[in-house]
Amino acid sequence: MCQSNVYALEGDREELLLEDVSLIETQNGSVTMCTLFGEPMAVEGRIVGIDLVRQKVYLERTATAD
Repeated sequence: MCQSNVYALEGDREELLLEDVSLIETQNGSVTMCTLFGEPMAVEGRIVGIDLVRQKVYLERTATAD
């Protein structure tokens, strides 16, 4: 599988959160992502869409997690 870019949907625009994501996990209302190079990021929210052709994952964010 190729790496994807993860975007937060803010109304009708996309905000890039993280590039070259190779791992995504969801648990208890949080989405945890990790890049190919091991850079982690956690976001409170949920996955609302995946575009496999453009390698994009879309999140609906509620707040940024630590």
